[in-house]
Formats: sequence, C-alpha cells, structure tokens
Amino acid sequence: MIRKYYLVIVLFLISFEAFSQKLYVWCPKDQLITSRVGFLENQEIDIVIFDGRLLTKNSKVECSPEETVLRLQEFIKRTYPSARVNLLESSSYFKDPVKNRITIKVGIAAFHAAFGADIKVGIGSIGGSFAWGIIPEGKWNALTGYSVNIYDYRENQEQKFTKEIAKVASKSNTGGYITAKNILNRTFMEANQELLFFIDNTFMK
Repeated sequence: MIRKYYLVIVLFLISFEAFSQKLYVWCPKDQLITSRVGFLENQEIDIVIFDGRLLTKNSKVECSPEETVLRLQEFIKRTYPSARVNLLESSSYFKDPVKNRITIKVGIAAFHAAFGADIKVGIGSIGGSFAWGIIPEGKWNALTGYSVNIYDYRENQEQKFTKEIAKVASKSNTGGYITAKNILNRTFMEANQELLFFIDNTFMK
C-alpha cells in the first residue's frame, strides 16, 4: 500500500514538472516595413541585441534565441536603409558604446506565450521598470518586452536615451496553440512599431 502511494506521489510530481510553467515561443511572421529612406543618411549605427529571457527547461521553443535576435536586428536594419548599420554580436551588449557613432542596444525581457500566470516565469531581468499590468488566469497570455538604450556619441557628444516597451495580449483558449501563436505575433509587431517610433523621435530634428 505504501509502495503504491509512493508511486502515485512520484507520478504526480513528474506530471506537475511536465505541465507547469511551460512557455511557448514561435518565430514571428514577417512584418511589413515602412522604410525611412533618407533618414539618418550615411550615419553609422551599431545595433546589438541581448536575449535576457528566462525560458524554462520544459518550454516549447520553435524559434531559437539566435533566430529571434537576428530577425529583430534585420528588421531594424531594413527600416533604415540609408544608414550604415553594423549588426554586432550579443557579447557587445555590455561593452561601452563606440565614439563618433550611434549605438542602439535592445534587451529582450520577454517574447513568449503561456497559459495563465505561468507567463511571468520567463520574464528576464535586464534593467528598467516594466509595467505588465494584470495577467489574467484561464487565458492564453503573450508578452513582448524590450529595454532600449540609444547612445548618440556623434560629434564629441555623449547622449543616452532609454525606454521600456511592454506589450501584453490575452485571449480565451478558443484555438489552442494557434491562439497563443497569433497573440504572441501581435505583441511582437506592436513592440517593434513602438521601438521604431522611439528611434525616429530620438533623431528627428
């Protein structure tokens, strides 16, 4: 009897580990770009992105951190075709910006979906103060969050501009994983639009 009881406990713990705090990550769809032709023309810009998410071991990840970073880098680069953009490795994120150019650092605090409050587990700590609001239980939730630092070190000046971007979407479980995938993609697109507007407003005269 004791042996049977012990077996039930073990199976429960295994089941709990398998299904609790499971996070989901899918690659985003290609986002339409409105190119800023002529904007920041011939300006040298270093772009470095750091993935600071805390994805759990049992997460379903169909878009690797490397691919997530690359997609965001390429999106920014193609938006500013007139600038001379350098895509740096993530290892450069904590290094000092280079003189006589613009440096854009984006820390990814969140880009994942989960059911209920489990979504909070994957949020990384990369500085800044994010306001996620109330995360509803019993629904699919998706988050995309960036901590953005822009350094303008041109013409012997040193200016820094910062912004936290937090996008949240929630929806009832009407379509299973498709629902989660769609709302995750929506938060990604919304966060990217806010990121571009921040870059635009920082350098518009």
